[in-house]
Amino acid sequence: MRTTKLTGTEGNVRGLSTVTFDGKYAVRNISIVESKKGGLFVSMPSYKFKELDPNGKSQFKDIAYPVTKEFREMLYGKIMESYKEEQNLEFTV
Repeated sequence: MRTTKLTGTEGNVRGLSTVTFDGKYAVRNISIVESKKGGLFVSMPSYKFKELDPNGKSQFKDIAYPVTKEFREMLYGKIMESYKEEQNLEFTV
């Protein structure tokens, strides 16, 4: 797992992470985002739909995502740990 803090950028993305699973499969561009309320959260890579939702807002669909709650909590926890410590972490599934 490699996480990079972003500084001096516009918008609310504060970091980017790449997670490699068992040296065989990698997910890039996992974002660490600052919410409007000030907290940080993990956002998986996604793509934007051409159609807007009924309220006229853009819709996004995750490209890769954790399937279970337990794995999501573990993965997001490790990503945030890597971000806060500004270091690469070993990640084993």
